[in-house]
Amino acid sequence: MIGIIVGAGRIGFNLAQRMSEKHDITLIEKDKERCEYVSDMIDCYTIHGTGTNTTLLEDADISKADFFVAATANDEVNLLSSVYAKDHGVEKVVSRLNNLENTDIFKKLHIPFINPENSARRYITRNIIRPTAQNLVSVGKGDAEIIEVVVRNKNLLFTPIYQIENNTDKFKIITIYSGDEEIIPTEETELDYEDSIVILVKRQYLKEVRELFTKK
Repeated sequence: MIGIIVGAGRIGFNLAQRMSEKHDITLIEKDKERCEYVSDMIDCYTIHGTGTNTTLLEDADISKADFFVAATANDEVNLLSSVYAKDHGVEKVVSRLNNLENTDIFKKLHIPFINPENSARRYITRNIIRPTAQNLVSVGKGDAEIIEVVVRNKNLLFTPIYQIENNTDKFKIITIYSGDEEIIPTEETELDYEDSIVILVKRQYLKEVRELFTKK
């Protein structure tokens, strides 16, 4: 896939580093020294500039991108660049939301967002309250849950996630913990034995999905 990431801070850098292994990534960063550092560290195309520079976005072939991530510490830059990406037909757009007071405008413009502070808080809370591999956290109106299971089905090992999910709407793998490594999976990510995986699953398929990953 072709992806554009705006912002080479901790989030943008780590995402670009991980995604560039299997995807064609362009990273845009306004700080020149940071841009040069990223260029030396990651095998991706780096551009010095801001995400609100439309000429720069055109040079990055935004209309050909499969996904766009705005990960800067500036909500205005993230919002404007994300809107521009959507207007140019990018199918998957995700923005970092730094100030929760801006939530309404992101929702109004239909820009999917992630708030790092809230994400970290949910992760910490989940692991303090239910530190076992059978964590269950209700989400939405109770028609879906987040479960965490350990992979023990050897038939699933080294199989790309897109094949395991098989275009189903029953569940989605959202995080993988392999040893000490936390992995945000792509379609090509493969599972290993005793990986701990976090899955968003519809309530009626809880037993079926749990058994899929844990049966020996």
